[in-house]
Amino acid sequence: MQKVALIYGGRGAEAEVSKVTVKAFAKALEELGEEFVQIEADEDLPVKLKQLNPKLALLAVHGKYSEDGTLQGLCEYLKIPYTGSGVLASALSFDKVYCKNLFEKNNIPTAKFQSLDLHQQEISKFTLELSFPVVVKPSREGSSIGVSIVNNQQELVSALKLAAQYDNNILIEKFIEGKEVTIPILKGKTLESVEIAPKQGFYNYENKYQAGKTNYILPANVEKRTLERLKEITIEACQLLKVRSYARVDFMLDKNENPYIMEVNTLPGCTPTSLVPKAAAHAGIEFKEFIRQIMEEATLDYEGLK
Repeated sequence: MQKVALIYGGRGAEAEVSKVTVKAFAKALEELGEEFVQIEADEDLPVKLKQLNPKLALLAVHGKYSEDGTLQGLCEYLKIPYTGSGVLASALSFDKVYCKNLFEKNNIPTAKFQSLDLHQQEISKFTLELSFPVVVKPSREGSSIGVSIVNNQQELVSALKLAAQYDNNILIEKFIEGKEVTIPILKGKTLESVEIAPKQGFYNYENKYQAGKTNYILPANVEKRTLERLKEITIEACQLLKVRSYARVDFMLDKNENPYIMEVNTLPGCTPTSLVPKAAAHAGIEFKEFIRQIMEEATLDYEGLK
């Protein structure tokens, strides 16, 4: 009987988060009675996967080299079905600047933005056309790593330099003051909304992963029509990006509850404080059942094709 390859870690800034996710995944696999092998996503990953030849790869990874199509491409090449979205969906969703352009072109509401490509322009030559405050973030990174809220020109330069440590492409978008709400999706259907209310500051790395730093309101305290619109946009964005199996779509709502999509996470966190497991539990789907469902959906972009 072939085993499940439980892949964790990775070479990006979110490797430590993955090491928390993998513990929850391993516990679920044990409860399901699945045979599995934990495999760290280091430089020897291709060889280890080839030798194991698993029945599927359960991806307990996040961020660069993991959530961006890189790992998915490796699984495609080795013809190992994997959980989550395919190569294109993973790459598109992970690139925030590219996503913002797609959202604009398809009339999906998103905050006004600019981008800075450091291959084309130096930080010192960048001119901000938006009014402060703005949010500066690496285009391809997660867990709020390298993100800053900026109120003046001096802060802008520091924020751009911080983001540049993680990506050559930087997103600068208008800061939307209001509620942050996320809509998880599982097997093409939306789960319950979750309102994210950090006790202090914004939803940064510390507030995401340290228990007690953030209040989670489930369902989100928003009007019914707003919630319906958020779910509509979630489905629309996931279809546009070819997302499959499960994901999480993040929004900001202004004071009038107008929604602005921020990003689509194709391998959202599954730590004890993570949002998708909370929403699944609210729908009566315990964690091991959630893992069973995403494993059932494991596939390849080219499955069944020559």
